[in-house]
Amino acid sequence: MTTNSPQVGLEPSKVIVERFKALYKNLDVTRVACSAIETDNLSLAQVYSDNIEFKDPLHSIHGLSSLRSYMNNMYGNLISCQFIYIDDWITEYDANGKGSACVKWDMIFRHPKLAGGAPVTVRGMSHIRFSDRVDYHEDIFDLGAMLYEHVPLVGRVVLWLKSRLGL
Repeated sequence: MTTNSPQVGLEPSKVIVERFKALYKNLDVTRVACSAIETDNLSLAQVYSDNIEFKDPLHSIHGLSSLRSYMNNMYGNLISCQFIYIDDWITEYDANGKGSACVKWDMIFRHPKLAGGAPVTVRGMSHIRFSDRVDYHEDIFDLGAMLYEHVPLVGRVVLWLKSRLGL
């Protein structure tokens, strides 16, 4: 971890990262944060800037309102979802007032149409960049482990291919 003094007016990088992690800790917190209604709880706008750039293996999204819609759709169909944080690597602000972090996690989720509704665990990593709020967020994870392995027939083929390739 690199440590520099935070820029004037900016919160320490660790505070930004902890706020980011708190948003995703469990499904109920995330659903409330994604709602357009302001509450006393953590909101998406407290974590992300208006011009957020979000990427994952399936999507590339620009802007806070688009991210809110995406997350409402994504989390709306889940029975449960929880993130277990394993480690993080935080870089303090540079001369331009930008900090960054990588957060390693396990996501444990249940979806009624995957794995018969049983819990699915996926290991992943989030790379974020920020100043006062997160303006870049990229999630990296194995889409096969999250989705394809749990779809009937397709899952068997993916698992067979992995075993043949020694994965």
